[in-house]
Amino acid sequence: MKASRDYKKIGRSVIMTGFIALKGTAILAERYKDRIDERFPSYLSRNALLFGTGKDSSDFERAKGIIKDHVKSFGEEFGEDSFAVEVKEGGFLTALYELAGQCSTGFELDLRAVPIRQETVEIAELLEVNPYHLYGEKCIVAIVPEGGALLSKLSDEGIEACLVGRTTDKKAHILHNDGTESHLNRPEPDELSRLGIETDAFNV
Repeated sequence: MKASRDYKKIGRSVIMTGFIALKGTAILAERYKDRIDERFPSYLSRNALLFGTGKDSSDFERAKGIIKDHVKSFGEEFGEDSFAVEVKEGGFLTALYELAGQCSTGFELDLRAVPIRQETVEIAELLEVNPYHLYGEKCIVAIVPEGGALLSKLSDEGIEACLVGRTTDKKAHILHNDGTESHLNRPEPDELSRLGIETDAFNV
């Protein structure tokens, strides 16, 4: 989407559509299916294998169009600039770092609000991986004007979306998590790479 680094966007919404770590969870469910099935009911790995497909995929495509139309509808009042990044290799925190590099403001974000499926939580805990650094797909993190109106539009279309933060008048990018506060750091390698799983094959 169109970007302008010198355009101030104080108080804008940081929203997300979809769920983080979908593709990474599906890959882990396939690679470690036997180990996962030993710990959890088999439906958990079956569900995870389908992450990023079906409704996840169709919702992602529709969400892109809705976000674009929403930004245009507020163009006269707020300017048409918007920033949107798809969560992919390196996971949510890599996408967030890329978003931070595009915008001219800081932001504060609540990690507890970041959408994640329970299957991802369980598999990540079992395999000792960080889901915030796990390969994603069909998930968007974006800075937009009038986030409440956008969330209503997405909800009306049955698309999973939520508010996770807001831009501020500072340069810092702050993450809140269950009472703790930290700064957004440079991206770490994708957890798939740490496990020896080649990520290049999934870059599409």
